[in-house]
Formats: sequence, structure tokens, C-alpha cells
Amino acid sequence: MKKFICWLGVFVLAIGLLSGCKNSSSSGNGSRDTLVIGTKNFDGKFSPFFYTNAYENEVLSLVHLSLLGTDREGAVVLRGIEGEVRPYNGTDYTYTGIADCVITENPDGRVFYDITLREGIVFSDGLPVTIDDVIFSLYVPLDPSYDGIMTLYSLPIEGLDAYRNGNAPNISGIQKTGDNSLRIVLTEVSATAIYSLATAVVPMHYYGDEGAYDYEQNRFGFPKGDLSRVRSVTTKPVGGGPYQFVSYTAGTVTLQANPRYWKGEPKIQTILFREGQDADKVSGLIAGTIDITDPSYSTETAKAIQQANGGALSGDVITTRMVANLGYGYVGINAKNVCIGGKPGSDASKNLRKALATVIAVYRDVAVNSYYGEYANIIHYPISDTSWAAPRVTDEGYRTAFSVSVTDAPIYTADMTPQERYDAAKNAALEYLKAAGYTITGGKATAAPKGGKLEYEVLVGAGGTGDHPTFMALSMASKALQELGLRLIVTDLSNFSQLSNAVNGGTAELFAMAWGASADPDMYQVYHSQGSSNEKAYFIKDDRLDELILLARQSTDQTYRKTLYRECLEIIADWAVEIPIYQRQNVIAISPRRVNLNTLTPDITTFWGWQNDIERLELNND
Repeated sequence: MKKFICWLGVFVLAIGLLSGCKNSSSSGNGSRDTLVIGTKNFDGKFSPFFYTNAYENEVLSLVHLSLLGTDREGAVVLRGIEGEVRPYNGTDYTYTGIADCVITENPDGRVFYDITLREGIVFSDGLPVTIDDVIFSLYVPLDPSYDGIMTLYSLPIEGLDAYRNGNAPNISGIQKTGDNSLRIVLTEVSATAIYSLATAVVPMHYYGDEGAYDYEQNRFGFPKGDLSRVRSVTTKPVGGGPYQFVSYTAGTVTLQANPRYWKGEPKIQTILFREGQDADKVSGLIAGTIDITDPSYSTETAKAIQQANGGALSGDVITTRMVANLGYGYVGINAKNVCIGGKPGSDASKNLRKALATVIAVYRDVAVNSYYGEYANIIHYPISDTSWAAPRVTDEGYRTAFSVSVTDAPIYTADMTPQERYDAAKNAALEYLKAAGYTITGGKATAAPKGGKLEYEVLVGAGGTGDHPTFMALSMASKALQELGLRLIVTDLSNFSQLSNAVNGGTAELFAMAWGASADPDMYQVYHSQGSSNEKAYFIKDDRLDELILLARQSTDQTYRKTLYRECLEIIADWAVEIPIYQRQNVIAISPRRVNLNTLTPDITTFWGWQNDIERLELNND
């Protein structure tokens, strides 16, 4: 499930992390009770309902409580109150949470999710966490006016459509069953439901209006259709997690330890998330101005870390933990903005986008290899390679991205040189442009069809310096397309918000981004016609694709679901709205001079980050 737009491959940072301080014992923060995390730019939307990037979500994960959690392999923990023991890498780990969930599949096809809340939990302001807070937290993203990142509204919850359409006073499938429990009723099996229910539990008294809540009278903490109160506190979250949000000023988010956290007050009193240039992250660790960060793991990054440690990737100066990135980098194309005659789904429009995609795709290898070296690989389908649903090279019909002509014939042969491949891509692109209705004269497009253009723009957040794994590919593609009479303007943005605002606002034509995913490969949010991200980024409107996405949700059979998703991926490729670029390794870089590694959560994985068990993390005393 692509749960959020995650700009992991976008290096658009404005504020450096270095302060000139060389005293590693102080970490440049003036306090031994302060942990400094080097991060990237925020949009300032610190709301579990309306956040727009992964860095905000990282902050929120420390501020809010999650109704359900996951283990190191991404499986949901269903017995959080007593805890579940699950093995990983030869070690048994106990996973706890704030709730239990019992799932019952009934003979009539309905599925019950019976949730019981842990007793005695309080929010950071001291007020208790109640089942009414949970109900409020569910009703917000299910409101008909909700337009945030969550897709809870896409679940087959009993009575949801009637409620959203104004035909019912409540959602009959959300039932308060006791002072500390509720039941969620689905009308059919949904493979993605359990992940969607791992939602934040927020204090109704802060995000909503307690006076507007009366379960028996069908009042749920806000006027139906009016989320203004929820939106009004987007910049300052309040929750029950290990840390309390203090401020976001001058490029720094400040968090303070929550003494009321149900697992115990964190050992580290203050956490600072500092925005900064990706290129300065390793230097910041060496200089002592940051303690933990996640630099893009390029060949240059690896060399810098090895040099600091005297040749090793983990040493006395920097310790690293590497995991496969759950998401992937891509170039997106908004079908509404890049089309012919205002018809995004027409063959002519698809051929235009395929022309662009074919040329960009052929330069992926050289660009990614130059930037990442061995720390990333090229991918050919718009899905994370870490997913069980991702096509494999050995699968029947597997082929590289955008490698066929307008007649569906292979563009390349195995013995082609790189230059021959580049030439073949240009020839194929010219044929796609001709099929799109462009006038071709002397091997160039000289006139665009009605509603088409000879000039398009691709946005890339390379910090204004070209520091991005896709920048080289886009620059090379721009030159190649120029030879075909088509101008592709590569705009290198230095500020993250410019890029995210353009994509979220639906104004971008092409853009270099990265998706973050979850353990389940559900495609609703990004590719369904009513998916929140699709309507902003891609604008795919395909009935067959919608049907397949919904069918895949109605089964827990992975083999069957993989077959459905494979057809989905082929349809997405035909729309040519996404060019898969790379799957990379993530590195967590830590200063062992500052952080007590013995207190760091063990066995960090793609699904289990260093922030887990953060209440136990300690800084070194000296």
C-alpha cells in the first residue's frame, strides 16, 4: 500500500546542518539531553490526517499513538495488550500496543474487527485515551469532506456509503460495544483493512469538540462535512506518543519527552529535527552537529563514511544500519497536464507520454549507476521490489520498462551498445509522437496536434545543484528530445515545498519523486480513479484498473492477488504516467560518540525503524 507521498529521493533542502562546531561531546546542540536528527524539509503539516511528506510522518510517529502496530516483518500485531512473541532472525521479540483486535469472518460474508483498548492510557496533556477518541479518529477520515492522505473511506465498511451520501445519520459498521471497545463491520473480506486500521488515535478534546460528541445521538465530535476545527491545529499536533510537539521554527522541529507515555518516559528529554542539505548529513555527523540521520546512500556517501571511519562503513565516528527501502524512485507524469485534446485516456495522449517515457527510461542505467553504484538497482514496474507482489525477472511476460515500440515490437537487442540503445529509443519516441498526432518533418516534430505542446517541464528537487539520482537521466533525455523537436525543461528546485506543492496542487507536468509504501501492495490511493494521490499526481481514469484494484482487496490469497496486480501494472504502464527508476538501500547513520548503541532497538528492518523503542534510547554520558 502506497500510504503516502514520500519524497525519499528528493534532495531539496535549504538549510545546512553544519554550525562550525567541532566538539563532538556537545553535538552542537548545547545539551547532553538533546538528540539531533538530520532531516529534510517539512511542509509544516503536522497532522495525522493532512500530512504531505514522509518527514512530517516521522515526527508524527513520535507524537501520536497508533491503534495497531507492526512487527519487524510488517505483520500487524493483533494482541497488543498482553503482547505477542514473534521470532525474527533467531531472536524472540515481544510486541505490545494500545489495543487488541479480534477478526471474525462470518458465514454471511461480513467481517468483524473487534477492538479493545488498553486501560489507563493518557494523552500527553493528562486526559485519558477513550474509545470515543478512537471513534472520532475514524469518523474524521470517513467524513465526506475529507481530502487528506488516508484512504479509510475506500474500505467496505457497512453503512459507510449511506452515511457519506447523506442517507444515514451514522456509519452502522462502526459500533461502540462497551466503555473500552468497538466493533468495525466490513461487508466483505478486505485484505488491506487491517493495515488501514493501524491509524493514529488523536484526542477529540483537542482536534474536535467534546460538546459535539454524543454517540447515542449520532454526534461524533465535529459537524458532519465541517473539518475546520481538525484543520485548524494542523501545525501543532497533540497525542499520546513518547514525545510532545513543542514547535517548528527556523527549520527545526522541537519535541519534548512525554512523562505520561504508557511505556514510560523517554530517557532522552529533547529531540530536534533539523532541516538541511542531504550533502551535509555525513559532514554533520563528523562535526558533531547531528546525531542520527539518513543520508541518501550514494557511492560518494559511502566513501565519505569510510574515510571518516578509517576505511569501514561502521566505526568510531559513524555507525551504519542498512535496510532495503520499502519505496522506490520514479518520474511521474500527470495525464491531465500531458495529453492531447484534453483527453488524458486517449491513445494519442498515451502515445505522447510513451514518447517522453521511452527516452527518459533509456538513460536510467547510466544515471543511477553513477549516483548510487552498487547501492541501488533499476526497477521496471511501478511497485517496490521489496513487495511480494512485484514481478520477477523469471515471471512469464516480464519486460523492462518502456522497451517496446508503438507496434509493441522490442526496441532493443541484447548486443546493442549504449549509444545504439539511445538512438533506438529516439527512433521509437519519434514514432510515438507521430502516432500522437504530431507533424514530423525531417526526423523532427515540427507541430503539435490540438491540445498538445512542443514543450513540457519536469520538476526535480536536486537542491539547485543537480544532486539527485534522476537528474542525469532527465538532463540526457532533455538533450535527446531536443533533437526530436520536443523541448523538455528540467527545472532543478532548491526548496522542497515548491515541488510538493506543485504535485499536490495538480499543476506539475512531469516530476521526479519517490513513493513510500507499506507491507500490503494495495494500489487504491495512487492508481484508483478516486484515490487521493492519483487525483493529484496522475489523473488515471480507467474502469478496468479500478475493478482490478477492488477485486484484489477482496481476497487474502497472495497468488491470486499477485495475478491481479500484474494486470494493474500493465495498465499503468499503458497509461505511461510513471517511469520506475530505482530501488535503493536506506542507511541510518549514527554517531556512536553521542548515542549509546546498546540502547538502540536491535534488528532494524524495512518495517522496524530506529525510532521503535525510542523511550529506551540513551545518549552517552561523556
